[in-house]
Amino acid sequence: MPADTALPRSTTMTSPIYARQLRMLLQQTAVDSDRVLAAAQLDWATLRTDDRNLPQDTVTRLVTSAIAATGKPWLGLDLAASLPVTAHGAPGIAAVTARDIAGLLAVLARYGGLRNPAFSWALQSTPHGLVLQATEQADWGDARGFVLDMMAGAVLHLIAAALGQLPTGMRLEIPMAAPRWAAQYGRYLPVDICFGQPALALHVSRDACRLPCLGADRHAHAMACGECDGALAQYAGRSMAQRVAALLVPVAAGRYPQLVDVADAVGLTPRTLMRRLRADGVTFRQLLDTARQDRTLWLLQHTTCSVEDIAAQLGYADTSNFSRTVRRWFGATPLGLRQRGH
Repeated sequence: MPADTALPRSTTMTSPIYARQLRMLLQQTAVDSDRVLAAAQLDWATLRTDDRNLPQDTVTRLVTSAIAATGKPWLGLDLAASLPVTAHGAPGIAAVTARDIAGLLAVLARYGGLRNPAFSWALQSTPHGLVLQATEQADWGDARGFVLDMMAGAVLHLIAAALGQLPTGMRLEIPMAAPRWAAQYGRYLPVDICFGQPALALHVSRDACRLPCLGADRHAHAMACGECDGALAQYAGRSMAQRVAALLVPVAAGRYPQLVDVADAVGLTPRTLMRRLRADGVTFRQLLDTARQDRTLWLLQHTTCSVEDIAAQLGYADTSNFSRTVRRWFGATPLGLRQRGH
């Protein structure tokens, strides 16, 4: 069984495919999907063509806006049910082409974080079967319930896709109190569900683990796993500067990890981390400035946020100070940069 692999714990960027699918889901209702996107400073023309991952704060705004607009706090279950296997990329293909459900669970444990690093995954063997457990790597605030529901639903729907139906002998543990709309889980996830648990976990009986996948394909499975292994190797082979750069993603508007936080994430003391970065020819401050520059440029050229809002998202209380910083970085004003992107 492949070893479990965890990605850097602050790399909370989400594939735009899930946001696109959410927009398509909203299109099936009376909700103004463009208004929902606008609340997250997104627009459909850009979202459907820009393949760059979305920052966590953008996804959180999108989720909370969509739930408010639909009045469905169980919208994460809706989204999970609407996702085709291909929405999960190579990990999804590797899962449904595995030999059996045990192999499918092993794929999710090893590669699940590639698609959404908001969780790390581990697979444990027990006398009764296998347990696939997810560890939360980010604080999603008001969007936490949506994210947990979507992840749990996505796993179960992959199993259903692999078998043609969900088998008996599964129990889903959810690390939240039962909501007032808990009956919705029975519609989407017809398994034994236990709320108020320590972590998101799926228990699968030994008999269910032995069930063969309908789409088992040794060649397709090997190809998909090879693509996933290549992505993991990119993470493992990165320099310290590259690892730190990946961690300097804002987890909320105006907040960036500090040196001590990043050092803890990579398992080093702050002093050792600074020394390792100097060996790569950069400083923590330079990497932080680069992260802010990239975020500034993306917000100016891919959203309709005002300059004042962008300044606030970057942690600047004074818009004029932000504008001077932007001119120093890019040799142009914020409005000038925005015009270049259109």
